[in-house]
Amino acid sequence: MAENEELSNTSTSDGNTEIISDPVWYASGALVTLVAIFLRFYDLGLKPFHHDEGVNGFFLTNLFRDGLYKYDPANYHGPTLYYIALAFAKVFGLETVTVRASVAVFGVLTVILTLFLWRYLGKIGSLSAALFLALSPGMVFISRYFIHETLFVFLSLAIAASIVFFLEKRRAGIVAIGSLVLILLVCFLPSTLTLANYLSEKIAVSVWVFRGAFFLVEVGLVIAVVRMVMTWNNGRPIYLILASACASLYFATKETAFITLGTMAIACVCVWIWRRMYKPSTDADRSDEIDDSFLNWANFRRALGERTDLLLITAAAAAVFIYLGVLFFSSFFTYPEGVKAAFEAYALWTKTGSKDHTQNGMWAYFEWGYQSELPIFVLSAVGTVIAFVKARHRFAMFAGLWALGLLAAYTIIPYKTPWLALSFLLPMCLVAGYGINELVRAKNASLRTLGVILTLAASVWMTYQTYDTNFVRYADEDMPYVYAHTKREFLDLMAEIDRYADKSGKGKDAKIEIVSPDYWPMVWYLRDYKQANFHGQLVDTNDAEMIIAKKGDQDAEVIRRYSARYEYVASYALRPGVDLVLLVRKDLADDGKELYRIGELK
Repeated sequence: MAENEELSNTSTSDGNTEIISDPVWYASGALVTLVAIFLRFYDLGLKPFHHDEGVNGFFLTNLFRDGLYKYDPANYHGPTLYYIALAFAKVFGLETVTVRASVAVFGVLTVILTLFLWRYLGKIGSLSAALFLALSPGMVFISRYFIHETLFVFLSLAIAASIVFFLEKRRAGIVAIGSLVLILLVCFLPSTLTLANYLSEKIAVSVWVFRGAFFLVEVGLVIAVVRMVMTWNNGRPIYLILASACASLYFATKETAFITLGTMAIACVCVWIWRRMYKPSTDADRSDEIDDSFLNWANFRRALGERTDLLLITAAAAAVFIYLGVLFFSSFFTYPEGVKAAFEAYALWTKTGSKDHTQNGMWAYFEWGYQSELPIFVLSAVGTVIAFVKARHRFAMFAGLWALGLLAAYTIIPYKTPWLALSFLLPMCLVAGYGINELVRAKNASLRTLGVILTLAASVWMTYQTYDTNFVRYADEDMPYVYAHTKREFLDLMAEIDRYADKSGKGKDAKIEIVSPDYWPMVWYLRDYKQANFHGQLVDTNDAEMIIAKKGDQDAEVIRRYSARYEYVASYALRPGVDLVLLVRKDLADDGKELYRIGELK
C-alpha cells in the first residue's frame, strides 16, 4: 500500500551484506505474482460450476438483468461478491470465466499484499509467504470458485496490513490513495445515479448525459477529499480509514467476520502478555532486518492524535464503516430491510453452524491439511515456535496466534467445509514465511541449509498438489477441496441440451421442464433459455422440447407421465449420488431409447 517507499539498503548498519538485494527481491516478487496469476486464471472454465456457484450466479444474474438484489440472511452470505462481480460482468459479459475472474483477482491481490509485509516478515519471509499463498492447493482451488471466501480472506489481510501501516507512520502511497479513491467513488455513486435518473425524468435529456455530468462532479469531490486527507499527517490517516472500510466490507461479505476479528484481538492481547512474561534479549542482533517494535497500543494511541485529530479520525473511520455497511446491505439504498437482516443473520448462522455440514468430524481440517497443505501446517508451526522463542517480532507472533486461534475455532465449531480453511491458511502462510526467513538468515550454516531445503521441498510438494487438485482431479471426491462438486459429465448434459435446442429450430427459446428436485448449478447454465422452468417436482407437459428428471427416485412416474411423447437420451452424473435424465420429444430425438428401459440404461 505504500509502494513508494524504498526497501532497506542492501547493507546493514554493521556492514553485513543482505542475503537478497533489492533488484532480486523485486524480480522474485514479480515472478511469484506471475505464478499466482497463471494458476488462478488459466482455463477458468475448466471445471463445471459448483452448487454454491450456481446459487451465487442466480443472484448475480437477477442483479445484472433486473438491477435487483435483496439481502436475505437465510441465503448464503453477504452482498459484496455480487456487486463486485456485477462490475466485471458489465464490462466483460455475464459468463463463467468473467464471474470467476472477479474472485481470482482477489486471490492474486492477496499474494501481492503479502509482499508489502516485508518489513514484518523479512525480505525472504515475504517472498516465501507470498510463494506459499501462490502455490497453496486450497488457495488456488477456491480462488477459481465464484464464492465469497477468497474476497473474505483478502479483506482480512487488508485489515491487518492497513493497521500496521498506520502504526508504522508511513506516508500513504499510490495504492493506498487509489484504494481510497475507489471507495469514495462507490460511496458517492448511488447519489449520482439517483439524481441523474430524477432529473432525466423532469427534463427531456438522456439519463446518460446527467450521469456523465454528475460523475465528473463526483470525481472532483473525491479528488478534493483525498487532497484534504493527504495534507493531514502526510496522509497517514488513510490507512486507518482503509482498515475501517475493509472491516465494513468484511462483515458485508460473510457473517463469520466476527470470528476472525475476535481472534485477531485475542492474538494481540496474548502477544502483549507473552512479551511481559518472557522478556526478549536486550542484545538484539544488529543484522536483524525486522523491526516492528512500534506495533503496540501506546503507539496506536499516539497515532490517533489528541483532541481535534482524535475526534476527526475517529469520526471518519466510524462514518466510513457505517456508511459502507448500510450501502451494501441496503443494496445501494434500494432495500432498507437488508440492514436489519444483517443483524438477524447471526442468529441464523449460529443454528447453521451447529447442524449443517457436521458429517466431516471434529478433526476434518487436520485430515484435509495433512493431505493437501502439509508443508504449510509444518512450517507455520516452525515459524510460530521461532517467533515466540525470540519474542521480538510482534507481527510474527500475532500471525502465529491468528492462525492457531482460527484453526481452534473452526475445529470446535461442528460446521466444516474445505473453503473455511482459507481463513487460517492465510496467517499460516505468513508465519511460515517468517520461519523460513529466520532459518535462512541464521548464523548457523546448518540452519540456513535447512531453510533452503524446506522451502524447495514445500514448493515442489505444493506445486504437484495444486496441479493435481486444480487441473486433473478437480471433480474427484477423494480430493480434500472437491466437496460435493459437480461432475464433469454435467457439462455433457448442457452440451446435449444446446444441441437439441438448435435442432428444434428454437434455440434459446426452446422449452425445457426441469422436474428434478436437484438441479443446481443448472440455473446458471440455462440462464439464457427463456423457457427453462425449474419446477423441482414432476409436472404434466406435452409441448416442451426437453425434460430433465432425477434418475432413480423419479423413474416410475417419469415412465407413466412421459413415455407416450418423449424418449430417453441418457443419464448424466450431477454430483455424487445424484444422476439426471435427459428426455427429448420423440420428433426431435435422434438416438433415443424407450422410457420403459430407463432403469436399465446408462
